[in-house]
Amino acid sequence: MILLIIGLGVIANKLHEIDDQLAYAALGGAAEGSSLPAEVAAKGRAVYVPAYSQLYSDDGRAVPLSINLSVRNTDPEHPIRIDQVRLHDDHGDGMDELVDETRVLAPMATASYLIQGRDLSNGSGANFVVEWSAQEQINRPIIEAIMLGPDGVAFKSRGEPIERR
Repeated sequence: MILLIIGLGVIANKLHEIDDQLAYAALGGAAEGSSLPAEVAAKGRAVYVPAYSQLYSDDGRAVPLSINLSVRNTDPEHPIRIDQVRLHDDHGDGMDELVDETRVLAPMATASYLIQGRDLSNGSGANFVVEWSAQEQINRPIIEAIMLGPDGVAFKSRGEPIERR
């Protein structure tokens, strides 16, 4: 029985290694000068983050949600710069610039921005565009919007890289 458990553990480990290799190949190999996949290592990007300042209940009533934007530097050695954070409403209009000046985020640090739940002006299709940069090839940051309703229900959406304009 012990040999069977050990054997299953070895097989599971090998399958995990094969899965990692396939994921690495699907991302297009390593970035120049880096052992990280090209999709992970970067020097800067614009990231689109869907957000919801309200959702509609069954009776059509707008339920306000607070939005917490979280920018997480996942690189253990290098800082990143948050160059711009723009909030857009559901019509695509720029509503608010959340960063007055470039903010440096230390390795493994997090920056947070709050849009209070009583502000319904952004609509159900609100979004952020976060522009970040770094001097080195770094791990791509994780950028998410976490929405919280008045009843305590919470959900999140993760940002997607887009072309800079």
